[in-house]
Amino acid sequence: MRIRPLAHAVVLAAALAGSAAAAPQPLPPPQGTQSASAFAASYGTAGVTNVSATSQRVSCYAPELAVEWKLGPADGYLDGGLSPCGGAAATGEDVGPYATQDVANPPMRVKDHSESDIRADPTNPNHLIGQVKWAVDGEGYNHLLGFYESFDDGATWSTQGHVPGYEGSVDNTDPVGAFDPWGNFYSALHPSCFCDSTTFIGDYFGLAFAGGYAYTTSVSTFNHTGENPFFHQQQVVARLGMP
Repeated sequence: MRIRPLAHAVVLAAALAGSAAAAPQPLPPPQGTQSASAFAASYGTAGVTNVSATSQRVSCYAPELAVEWKLGPADGYLDGGLSPCGGAAATGEDVGPYATQDVANPPMRVKDHSESDIRADPTNPNHLIGQVKWAVDGEGYNHLLGFYESFDDGATWSTQGHVPGYEGSVDNTDPVGAFDPWGNFYSALHPSCFCDSTTFIGDYFGLAFAGGYAYTTSVSTFNHTGENPFFHQQQVVARLGMP
């Protein structure tokens, strides 16, 4: 009686081993190269279209730091320097001044972008949110983070602008976002500033903004004497409230 179950177990194990060995293996990814013309033609074959999201709206904001570099086409900047907004903003965003700033600079036009990140809403595949550096002065690396939002699977991007509440940053970089299972969007921000090392700014970047909340972990960095201005960064996670 004790041997019979063991015999059945041996037979069953052998059968499972045989079925596992006979299981089909996945094919490797296609190898090789293709010409530039073949790659270009593949867009039409697959019905791929290219949409320039950030060119569909004009965005402006007043930067914390307004330094005119005046680099032009000869230096590789076709639209270099700072460009006053002049009332051209078409996003509905607040163009300044801001309570998070200690200056009152005029609003400038956003005209450079880099390091994009895009996410799809798990509750609605037609709802997309992208993030990117939102620069008013590319050669000066002067930017906040901006976002652009689509409700028609990327055909149009009706809602966009800079992420509000962090205008006191000289730079805000490294865009990363995520939706939770209920359709709330979270933006990971990396605000940076040049500030006095004797001043701890604490929740300076942790202010709540319209429609959402901001959660921050602050780290204050000092030089070896604790007297001179020093570079200061914080990593922030902000929750954007969705309509």
